[in-house]
Amino acid sequence: MNSGDFMKTQMNTRHMLQIALFLVIGAIAPLLDTTMTNVALDTIMKSMAVSVNDVQWVTTSYVLALGIAVPIAGWATNWFDGKRIYLWALIVFLIGSLVSSFSTTLPILIIGRIIQGAGAGIIVPLITTLVVQASGGTGLGKIMAVVGLPVVLIPILGPSIGGFLIDTLSWHWIFLVNVPLVIIAWVLLSWKLPAFPAPRTGKHLDFPSLITLAGLFTSAIIGITRFSTGDHFFSAKVLTPILLAITFLIGYVVYASLRPKQALVSLKLFKSPTFDASAIILMLSGIAVNGAMFLLPLYLQNSRGLTVIWSGAYLIAQGVGLLVARGEIGKLTDAIGARWVVLVAIVIAIAGTLPFVFFTAHTSTWLVLLALFVRGIGQGGLTIPVMADSYTGVPKELVAEATTATRMLQNIGGAVGTAILATVIQHELPSTGMNAAYQTAFMWSVGFIAITAVPAWFLSHRKPVSISASEKAE
Repeated sequence: MNSGDFMKTQMNTRHMLQIALFLVIGAIAPLLDTTMTNVALDTIMKSMAVSVNDVQWVTTSYVLALGIAVPIAGWATNWFDGKRIYLWALIVFLIGSLVSSFSTTLPILIIGRIIQGAGAGIIVPLITTLVVQASGGTGLGKIMAVVGLPVVLIPILGPSIGGFLIDTLSWHWIFLVNVPLVIIAWVLLSWKLPAFPAPRTGKHLDFPSLITLAGLFTSAIIGITRFSTGDHFFSAKVLTPILLAITFLIGYVVYASLRPKQALVSLKLFKSPTFDASAIILMLSGIAVNGAMFLLPLYLQNSRGLTVIWSGAYLIAQGVGLLVARGEIGKLTDAIGARWVVLVAIVIAIAGTLPFVFFTAHTSTWLVLLALFVRGIGQGGLTIPVMADSYTGVPKELVAEATTATRMLQNIGGAVGTAILATVIQHELPSTGMNAAYQTAFMWSVGFIAITAVPAWFLSHRKPVSISASEKAE
């Protein structure tokens, strides 16, 4: 390479890093909002005089909308300019933040959260898509490091920032703070971000698939939450949405079989044992990991009596554990395959979650922080290698659909996990008391983590073959 080519490469890399940085700035508010909201749930619950089962919809509705919006992002980038999509998604998130911040009733807050989730569900996956599109797949190491930075740092900083805003101002400010962040990002991106012309290829958005999957997940979660209100499983209130969810599931399978080219997620994906295992693990880990993220701030504030700002400070330990894991998990997965990494991560995640089954209000702070740190390490090992391994054995033409499916399942798992753990707490509180109710909920979380060992055994146990390498082999 001559000096001219070298300088050109350096300039291209610098330009790509700038684009990645601008895209990341746009994602700060959605990523920050997710972690701040978790520490605010107890305050919102008391402010609005609602139950745990009711307040969980603040998180569940957001994550559900996030999961449903993911395929919309994939379709939109194929048919519309990426910059315009990103800017419109920021506006949607801004509207949701304003509705949430000025809400005085739970239904209005949930509507705001759904709007926020729809915007965030397009913004977050769009970052990776646009970075890869702009770079042409070259020099992605440094660029993805920039993209991954807020994903690592914000879970560490978010709870503390949220706790500070709630303690010094009010819970409304965890949503209102998004307004200046989004406006600054929107102006900067409008000015500096280049256009991303659409390739205008690929599938059109299949509305029957989207509506069927949305109906499936929403009905299932409604059935779970209604069970917590005291109705038995076979009551009409519980059984109706559950049967409706089963109907939607059967309907999607029939539709995807009859129209495989139109369906949002091809059933051919599930012919790969590795993808099947990855899909199940992502769903279960979403239930266990994200469900516990809903649970932990409530436990710290109610059972241990911490203030909002201190509960946020405690959760830094979990974020640090995730940061430590992130640095090594990728290397281990490349070296020995996903199976053993995930199995060890399951043991670590259980070791970090099981102590909460036995903790009391008087347990040493250092033990709680240590458990959170260990749990963070296990959390990183459960998600990172599974996402990578989900593409093993998947045909090239189905890679985009595999991405859509895995992201949807992880988000929907989080929504289901939140609903289940809220249901457990609501059931246990009247008969066992607060501390015992949270201990039971943590036991459920441990159970979901342990179950993931079964599908984990079907993950690859060799160094994964990249898509590009498999293409060359052909």
